[in-house]
Amino acid sequence: MIYLRTCLIPILLLGLVGSAAAQWAWRDAAGRMVYSDRPPPADIKPEQIVTRPPAAAPAPAKSPPPVATPAAPTQATPAPTKAKSAAEMEMEFRQRQQEREAAAKKADEQRAKAEARAAECERARGYLTVLERGERVVRLNAQGEREDYTDAQRESEIKRLRQQIAAGCN
Repeated sequence: MIYLRTCLIPILLLGLVGSAAAQWAWRDAAGRMVYSDRPPPADIKPEQIVTRPPAAAPAPAKSPPPVATPAAPTQATPAPTKAKSAAEMEMEFRQRQQEREAAAKKADEQRAKAEARAAECERARGYLTVLERGERVVRLNAQGEREDYTDAQRESEIKRLRQQIAAGCN
């Protein structure tokens, strides 16, 4: 008799576990997972059904509303998204690559402009130093002849260089 009880109880428990495995699982309209022992309502599409019992018919039947599992109030469940095709992923990759190349080109152009500005500032500072020291400066006139700066030309050039350095150099 004791042997019969020890064998009968596990057999009964296995029978209960088998019926519990016949569960439905689907995502409702809000994207939450719903678990039930009854089929989902008619408004649930077949793509939304995650699992169904092995003996269940493929089409969901009308039934009373199932009990939805409560979602955490602070968490928003994202809506399921459609998987992207290989062509879409390739197009997005190429677009990101072009954006990176354009950004790199723009950064290179800005760097080149900054280097050119720094070189021009250095040249202007050197020329200003020569003029302020009073060193002899010679230029070519319209006929191609060499002539020295006059005092007025020197002062005018010093003034112009100081304004150029103040405006464009740090």
